[in-house]
Amino acid sequence: MNNSTIRIGVLGELGVGKSELVHRICHPTAGPCSVSSWAGPTVDILDFERPHNHEHVWVEFIVIPGETRHPKSRQMVYSVGLDALFLVCNCSIQRTFLRAAEWMEEATQIGSLMGVPVALILGGPVPVDWTSNTTLSQIINPLVTTYNAQVLDMSGYTQTLALEPRQKQLIYGFFETVITHKKSDKRIRAGMSGSAAI
Repeated sequence: MNNSTIRIGVLGELGVGKSELVHRICHPTAGPCSVSSWAGPTVDILDFERPHNHEHVWVEFIVIPGETRHPKSRQMVYSVGLDALFLVCNCSIQRTFLRAAEWMEEATQIGSLMGVPVALILGGPVPVDWTSNTTLSQIINPLVTTYNAQVLDMSGYTQTLALEPRQKQLIYGFFETVITHKKSDKRIRAGMSGSAAI
């Protein structure tokens, strides 16, 4: 089986729920995630079946640690060929949004990550309607504008045994965006190579 692959880097502050989110996406019937926040970069994989054509795509998540003893170790992870970024924040802790710009600036220092699809994941234990929350909107909207990010409201996911259907659709919709972007980027690169050869 020769499935296509997309690789997503998962960013966010220590303890914000990065590993828990990825665990729930990849293992919807399993129990709580047991990965330590200090475990370093971790990898998990989902066999995603596209609903419209039943094509199977491997979705590879690389959870990038928020804290590390070696400052340059994250830069090494950014260089493995990421196709997209998850930026995970906690709606209950505004600091996680304020740090979000720092994570993105660090990641996009790697030229290959400029312009990749970005999902701003709104996490936290309590469901929040961020569009009607003035304080959150003032924090989130600049991030959306600056990084052309899609907002995926996953708030409350840690309080359920599995992701809700609405939350799954948001995640799967973002996968489709990444797949389309990667295929488009390949066509552009192929065209440029052809032009260079001429």
